Amino acid sequence: MEAALTIPFWLELMATIAGALSGSIHAVKHNYDFFGVVCLACITGLSGGIVRDILLQNYGIYAFQHWELIAACMVGAVPVFFFARLLGKLDLPMDIMDTISIALYAVIGAGKGLIAGYGILPAAILGTITAVGGGCARDLVLLRPPRIFISGTLYASATFLGALIYLAAKQVDVLAGYAALIGVVSIIVMRFVSVFFKIETRPARDYSDKVEHLASCAKNHCAGAFRKVRRK
Repeated sequence: MEAALTIPFWLELMATIAGALSGSIHAVKHNYDFFGVVCLACITGLSGGIVRDILLQNYGIYAFQHWELIAACMVGAVPVFFFARLLGKLDLPMDIMDTISIALYAVIGAGKGLIAGYGILPAAILGTITAVGGGCARDLVLLRPPRIFISGTLYASATFLGALIYLAAKQVDVLAGYAALIGVVSIIVMRFVSVFFKIETRPARDYSDKVEHLASCAKNHCAGAFRKVRRK
């Protein structure tokens, strides 16, 4: 399959390792044993791409075709198991690598969907699944609500919007050659702007009481108007 974005394999490897380290740190915090830490590292680092490839069909599982990715997740879990407290202090570098990895994977996944003949919206969804699927699988294994569904700074929404921007640019002849770069940069910018300016999504708000109040006022108004008409 044609690549949506040509990147060095070592960079893709580092992006996978970033996910694996994140999964390993969470596993240690939940008192997993060595086998559990390794498993959660692999789940976090590889699940997004595996789900993408299953949905695409007929293209094989990329992670299984490149054993280095699986090995990197397993090896990356080892230092976390023994030095979790030290690695846990590297929050900023980990956040930067995580943002770069989701940006790359969102564009690559969306591009593969486009090549497979999907429309813009399904391709954008596929890119989002590729980018955040590993973290979602990690949270499900840890029996907690997936982070991507909880209100907070832009994360999954940034990857989805960035994938749409990439796919839209791909349709414009002038921008087609720069579409991948535009998509990646847009996701990175949205993510860091959201964090820096504390732009956050909000949980659901129930306005039923306001609707009920308006309905009550309208009812009373109509009843009053009806009484005046009857007096006349």
